[in-house]
Amino acid sequence: MVEVPILTYHSNNVLGNDYQNNDHVALAADLKLIHRVGFKIITLDQLMQWFYGKVDDAAVTQAVVLTCDDGSWFDYHDIEHPHFGQQRSFFNIIKDHKEETNSSVHISSFVIASHEGRDELDKTCLAGLGWWKDDWWENAQASGLMGIENHSWDHNHVTFHRDFSRDNSFREVNDKDSCDYQLRHSQAYLNQSKGLNAQYFAYPYGNYSQYLKSEYLPQYAAELKLKAAFTTEPKHVTLGSDVWAMPRYVCGEHWQRPEQLEAILKTPSLNIEAKKA
Repeated sequence: MVEVPILTYHSNNVLGNDYQNNDHVALAADLKLIHRVGFKIITLDQLMQWFYGKVDDAAVTQAVVLTCDDGSWFDYHDIEHPHFGQQRSFFNIIKDHKEETNSSVHISSFVIASHEGRDELDKTCLAGLGWWKDDWWENAQASGLMGIENHSWDHNHVTFHRDFSRDNSFREVNDKDSCDYQLRHSQAYLNQSKGLNAQYFAYPYGNYSQYLKSEYLPQYAAELKLKAAFTTEPKHVTLGSDVWAMPRYVCGEHWQRPEQLEAILKTPSLNIEAKKA
C-alpha cells in the first residue's frame, strides 16, 4: 500500500539557531535528508490527483509533501531576528535547495487571511515589528515554489477569543455561521480580493468540530472551491484517508531530530510515541 507523509513547519518557531528550536534550521537540514534518502517532493495538487485516481501509484511512490502554517513574513522574507540573527526564509531555503540539487521542490503555506487579525497576532505572538503582512502572497504563488492556502480567517486564536483553549479553539467552530466566518470569509479574501487560488484548508492547531469536518465541508466545499482539509494527526496519507481530515506530521512535535524524520519517511505508520522515546 502506497502511503505519503505530509510534513509541516512553522516559520515563527525561532527560539534559537539549532535544529530542535528553529524550524528554518530544521527545514534546511530536512531538505538535504529528503534528497539523500531518495525521496521526491510533490505538491498538494499532485498528492490529490493520486488520491482521486487521476495518476497511478508511481507518481507518489517515495514522495513527501511540504507545508507550513500561519503565513508570517518568516515564510517568505529573510529577517534579522532581534535575538537570533539573520533567518533565511522558508521560501529562500526552498529556492536554495532547488538551485543546489536541480530537483523539484514546493511548499504550501497555509496563511491567516484577516489583515487585522495578523496585525494583532504580530503584537501578541511575535515582536510587534510588522512581520505578518500579506505583501508577498502573490509573488510566492507566482514563483511555482510556494502555494498560498487557507488557514482560516483569524485562527480562532485565544488572542481574540480568550474563553477558548488552544486544544478546543477550532472545535468551537461548530455551526454554519462560525464556519462561514472562518472559511467562507477567508476563501473570499484569498481568491477574490487577492486573486489567488487557495484550494486547501488546514485546521488551526489541527483540531476541528465534527460539524465542520463531517457536515459543513462535505456540503459546502465545492461551493468554496476547497478540495481537502488537513489536520495534525501524525499519520501518512493513504487512499483510505478522510479527505476532510488528512493527516500531517509537525516538526518539533512529531520529530525533533533528523534520524526521527528519516524513520517517518522510511517506515509508514510508525508509532509516534515509540519514536519520541
